[in-house]
Amino acid sequence: MESDQQEILTSITAFLSKNNVPYMVTGAWSVIYYGRPRASHDIDFVVEIEPSQTDRILRILKKLSHDFQFQEHAIREAVKDKGMFNIIHLPTYLKLDFWLLTTDDFDKSRWQRKQEVKILGQRMMLSTAEDTILQKLRWYKITPIEKSLIDAAFVYQIQKKNLDLIYLKKWAKFLSVTKQLKKLGTIDLEPYM
Repeated sequence: MESDQQEILTSITAFLSKNNVPYMVTGAWSVIYYGRPRASHDIDFVVEIEPSQTDRILRILKKLSHDFQFQEHAIREAVKDKGMFNIIHLPTYLKLDFWLLTTDDFDKSRWQRKQEVKILGQRMMLSTAEDTILQKLRWYKITPIEKSLIDAAFVYQIQKKNLDLIYLKKWAKFLSVTKQLKKLGTIDLEPYM
């Protein structure tokens, strides 16, 4: 499954780039890149699609192999509402989650800061380490699942020397996750290795 997921990540990011669909990889693959190897049941993307581009995006997605399944009406709704849609890779049941870029200030900031990195021998757009931490803390605040906090702690502790701490603190305050951010350096990650 892991090699399948790696192959799907590289093929989908290449597909999005080739078809000029602005994207960035987030979620577990961002954590894997900056923090720790871990299993994931999906691949998360943020994509920028305006409602006027919906038909073009649907034409592009119909070029995917028949191994990928999506619901056209779900994509139309997600683009209209700035929500989320998914595509399923049928042979593996791997879910690709596509989150629409919103007008939220933090969403706009992390989108502007995305960076091109090399993963699995391929260049792709990825959320920064700081924004990965903040988004994980944001999810943890909404739904306090330990995995989100541990993911944030791994990225924080491994990348600490490289982090823009001023940026982190500013957005943690804005997102009301300052308390959680302060905890990240004190979490014992040994049991999660």
